[in-house]
Amino acid sequence: MKTNSRGWMTLAILSLAALDISAVAQEAAKPVQVAAQPAQAAAAAAQKVDKAPVEQEVTAITIFGRLPPKQVTQQVRRIDSSAASNCNFSANRSDAELEEEWLDAFYAKDKTKPQVSNGISTEATAGNGGEEGGLLSNNESKDSFNDNAPDGNAAAGVNLSEGCSRSDVRAAAGRNRILRNDKTLTEAFAAYDEGNFELALERFKKSYSKIGYEEAALTLGDMYLYGQGTKADTKEAVAWYTKAAEARFVKTQIIPFNPARPEMASSRAQAQIKLARIYAAGLLGDKNPGLARKWYEAASELEYAPAQHVVGQMHHSGYGGDKDLKKAVKLYTLAGESGHAGAQFALAEYYYAAEDTQANRKAAFEWYQQAAFNPYPSAKKPHAQLALAEMYDQGIGVIVDPQKAFAFYKLSAVAGHPDAQNALAIYFYSGELVGKDLTIARRLFEAAASQSQADSMFNLALMLQKGEGGEVDLVKAYVWLSLAAKLGHSKAPAAAARLEAKLTPVQKTQANELLKPKAAK
Repeated sequence: MKTNSRGWMTLAILSLAALDISAVAQEAAKPVQVAAQPAQAAAAAAQKVDKAPVEQEVTAITIFGRLPPKQVTQQVRRIDSSAASNCNFSANRSDAELEEEWLDAFYAKDKTKPQVSNGISTEATAGNGGEEGGLLSNNESKDSFNDNAPDGNAAAGVNLSEGCSRSDVRAAAGRNRILRNDKTLTEAFAAYDEGNFELALERFKKSYSKIGYEEAALTLGDMYLYGQGTKADTKEAVAWYTKAAEARFVKTQIIPFNPARPEMASSRAQAQIKLARIYAAGLLGDKNPGLARKWYEAASELEYAPAQHVVGQMHHSGYGGDKDLKKAVKLYTLAGESGHAGAQFALAEYYYAAEDTQANRKAAFEWYQQAAFNPYPSAKKPHAQLALAEMYDQGIGVIVDPQKAFAFYKLSAVAGHPDAQNALAIYFYSGELVGKDLTIARRLFEAAASQSQADSMFNLALMLQKGEGGEVDLVKAYVWLSLAAKLGHSKAPAAAARLEAKLTPVQKTQANELLKPKAAK
């Protein structure tokens, strides 16, 4: 068998979703129940070779090794969909179609409901006169000025010439007084949550004009982008996002990344990310990778780990600017140390693809472990688990350990990774480490085949031909062989041709109907 490298499998050019093969995939759609028995004995060999001559009909599952040696290139060509859950980061698998998948999520079908959930900031920016407020620079005085006192300043001994003028203090005091008594932002969010978008739009604008709330500007950008309470207008959305993205910087705009709540980000960071996505997707016209990178970098500078991960990928691949692997590694490391599983996996991939040295293999293994055992949900965990399974299975950077390999294959397979499901199916088919169970093997092959895993398509077809793990079904066997052939499986074309010669005219008609693309609705 030949499988693509761990989880970066190219999807079938003839997608299963586009075919009327519900009968074939019906079983695979059911939850896979993998009730593995405890490990019994170490594997006699990690790889086995199918000895049947190529010219003869294959009559048994072919096992060339659960997975071939990993081949990871340093050229990163996609931005991961899990880069930031609150923003539905996504992209697909080529630079030419960058972020196309994200657009589907971006334009929500039901635009009558709120698309965002922005909290109201408790930041009292100009209300503090200490160091953090940035209004009075005298570090000897820690007293906050009182906006009810003369000139708005009750701090004794403050030398106004060192940091701000008296007019600055008066303006800050006036703003703070308005802020304390202002209810426009609260009222705006209340109207928004009730679905009264026209009233919310009016109140958000009033709120911004009075105080300049970043939350108001961000939400107004969302409302113009999604057409809530007004006609959708991307240009106007960009204008509002820019107001939030370029607001006066204060330290409270840096919110440490929390992998338990990845949606938590400052209004400034969210606005910068949305601008980046708009320019990357070309919603104002042509795509602008340079501006997309600029705004992702701005969010990255706010220590937002998902943005650091994305900018790392941009430096890794050269998207939107120069390629710089050192910067990519630095950003991956910053995000990875913050608990971002996608960055942890990217860093592991980098070290694995680097020069084959003991140090790089050790670093790759350690970062794969970080991603695999990350305690929070992540789309990268099954990929990392599969990578660890392969390393233990083939002795790459670690001592061969069949039992650990099986354990990680199982974790990844249960999470839905098709390559891991294919590998686990082989364990149950061969009886290696677990009791032989053809029914489980067949269902695992079905689950992986339904995700366009070519080896599983081929192996499932052979089991269907022989009635292993279930009834004989030559029609479905031919369908899976045909699909595997379209995906480039080396043995599938010949096997399909041999099986086709055995089909009756009725069976051929049934198979061709299943393979026929659905008519466009």
